[in-house]
Amino acid sequence: MNLTFKCIFSAAAALLAASATSATPFAGMWELASGTGGLTFSGDALSALSASGSSVVTVGTVPTIAGLDISGATNTALYTKATGNVSLAFNSAIVTGDTVNSLRAANSFVNIRRTVFNDDDTLTTRSIFMANFDVNLSTSTIFADLYSRLGNGALVNYGKQAIFTADVPGVIGGTQGNILIDGYVDYTVSAHASGSLAGSLRMNGNTATVILADLGLSTAATDPVAILVRTSNWGSTQAEGVFRVACLDCIPPFPEPSTYAMFGVGLLAMGVAVRRRGKAG
Repeated sequence: MNLTFKCIFSAAAALLAASATSATPFAGMWELASGTGGLTFSGDALSALSASGSSVVTVGTVPTIAGLDISGATNTALYTKATGNVSLAFNSAIVTGDTVNSLRAANSFVNIRRTVFNDDDTLTTRSIFMANFDVNLSTSTIFADLYSRLGNGALVNYGKQAIFTADVPGVIGGTQGNILIDGYVDYTVSAHASGSLAGSLRMNGNTATVILADLGLSTAATDPVAILVRTSNWGSTQAEGVFRVACLDCIPPFPEPSTYAMFGVGLLAMGVAVRRRGKAG
């Protein structure tokens, strides 16, 4: 094998290896430019909320409450009662290579509120607050900072908790959480990723117990409302993001993995031809 063939073979092997992993030239460098998504409550979830006498509420500005770190911030979550959808605006992401692991919506704030009439004709309001939603695609789990409050009393902080986990792991639809290059403009490579958690959302057992107890509801295993909260399909998720990489010396267009593979095959064929000519000489 002469030097020319060795060089061609090495180049082809490198290209084929890159194709096999389907990695872009910018793997590990992506930054989230913008992202949207959220979760849509199912009919079962809405029935569970109704049965518990609770409602979902979002406000434009996070209320000022002692102990709530995001007090006064503009709320990046919005609940639409007609559709049962909680929309989120993502502002950061964790990416491994070209795969999105999680999307975080800082300053997102959702209130599950239950108001009851007391025997003395007064009202008591109990609230569950979920803040800073984190949709983790790699673990199929939605996390949030969890709080509770009785009336205007002191805030109880449970820290970051797993709220919902999909009963089927993985990401489906869209790009399945993988970042795909769209183009190159003004020294910036743009790309996108999208997808939904594969399964139905189920409420984490410990989270369900906290929510039931702090809303003043029974946590008994045989209680009909508790059963609904713990076993309901709470709905589905969706998410998409636009990603960017600054690249001052890039020359577009960027070949797709299939192009790399075809190029690699071509180089191998050229190498075989060079080798045959060498033997013939």
